[in-house]
Amino acid sequence: MKTNKFLRLLNIVSLMIMLGVAVLPLHAQIPVTGGMEMGSSSSVTTTSSLAPFIAQVKNGSSEQITGLYIQDILSFPVIQQPSDQPAYVSTNADQITQFGSASPFGSLGFLAHNNLAGSRFSEIKNGDLISVVFGDGHFIQYQVTQTRILQALEPTSTTSSFLDVTDNQKLTAQEVFYQTYGVSDQLVLQTCISSQGIDSWGRLFVIAVPSTHAPITNTVSIVQSAPRNGNMVGPD
Repeated sequence: MKTNKFLRLLNIVSLMIMLGVAVLPLHAQIPVTGGMEMGSSSSVTTTSSLAPFIAQVKNGSSEQITGLYIQDILSFPVIQQPSDQPAYVSTNADQITQFGSASPFGSLGFLAHNNLAGSRFSEIKNGDLISVVFGDGHFIQYQVTQTRILQALEPTSTTSSFLDVTDNQKLTAQEVFYQTYGVSDQLVLQTCISSQGIDSWGRLFVIAVPSTHAPITNTVSIVQSAPRNGNMVGPD
C-alpha cells in the first residue's frame, strides 16, 4: 500500500515537471512594498553628508550593513529581515530593510515601502553613487546603471507575474527575481509604485553595479585591501 502511494506521488511530480509546473521557491519571491501604516522611527536623523551619517549607524560590526547613503537624496539606517520572514519590510518611516534572499546569489537587495523610505527611490538617477555603510564604519560604493518599472498583475502577491512597461513583456516572479537579485555583484533597491488608486500597482527596481570611482571627500581615505564587491573605504 505504501509503495503504491509513493508511486502515485512520483507520477504526479513527474507530470508536473513535464508540464512545466513548479512551486516558486521562497527565495525567488518578490516582496510587496506598497503603502503601509507608519511604525516608529529610529534615532538616526537625515544628514546631507556621509561622515556624520556613518558615525550615527556604526555598531562595530564589519560584516553587517547598517546604512545606505546617496548624496542629497537619502541617508537611512538598514535593518535585516527575520530569518523566517523573507517578505518582511520595515514599517518604520526612516528604515530600509536588507533583502536576505539576495545574499546567496552574491547580490545586495534593499526594500522599503513607497510611502516611507522608499518614496526617495524614484529620485535616484543613472550615475548616482550609493554608499553601503557597514557597522565598523567602512563603506563600499555602487553606481546606478538602470531603473526598471514593472506592473504587478496581482499587486499584493509576492508571486505575482509582471508586465515590463518598456516592452509589455510578461515575466514571472521567478524571472524578475533572477534578473535583479539573481545577478552577482549587483545592488538592487526595490519599492512599489502607486498608480490607479492601487498602492502596490507596480514595482520599481533601481539597479547599481560596483563603482570604479574613488570617493571625493576629505573625511575618508581609500583602504588598500580590496573588498569582494565595489570600492571599500573607511574613515581616517
